[in-house]
Amino acid sequence: MKDNDITMPEEGTVETGEPGKQWAPRQRAAHLTNEEMTLAALAHASVILGVVTGGLAGVAIALILWLIYKDKSRYVAFQTMQALVFQLAMAAVLIIGGVAMVISFITVCLIPVGLILLLALIALPFAALFYGLYGAYETYYGEDFRYAWVGEFVSKQGPAAEPDEEEEE
Repeated sequence: MKDNDITMPEEGTVETGEPGKQWAPRQRAAHLTNEEMTLAALAHASVILGVVTGGLAGVAIALILWLIYKDKSRYVAFQTMQALVFQLAMAAVLIIGGVAMVISFITVCLIPVGLILLLALIALPFAALFYGLYGAYETYYGEDFRYAWVGEFVSKQGPAAEPDEEEEE
């Protein structure tokens, strides 16, 4: 073999640099339908519209999906309820933070607190957006995604809120 000869990997594979290992695309869950995984991902991805509309559209989409699928699929119902609660919580935190920021700017001695709240209120929607999109990515592949604190809260609301153990396997 000459120095300028290049060997190409087989079609459809990507070399990882380690012999015998090849990259393979992520597989979707076999125990859920494509519709269930896509709808769960859509509920989480509705955070995009929530950020753009101040929370209203994202909450509306998650609520509509939950109302339609609450009796059809426990997986979709659980994921949409989580997305709904997460987006409602983010909207509430932003409203409370905004009011606190305004009050702190009115009170001259609390202006530094107001500046910190302003920075937090700028960063929080972006953090919520990325977290929601991560949830959409995970549920698109059928993972049992749970938001921190929200997933536990929703699962404690009753057996109908929790996906079946059989569906998770």
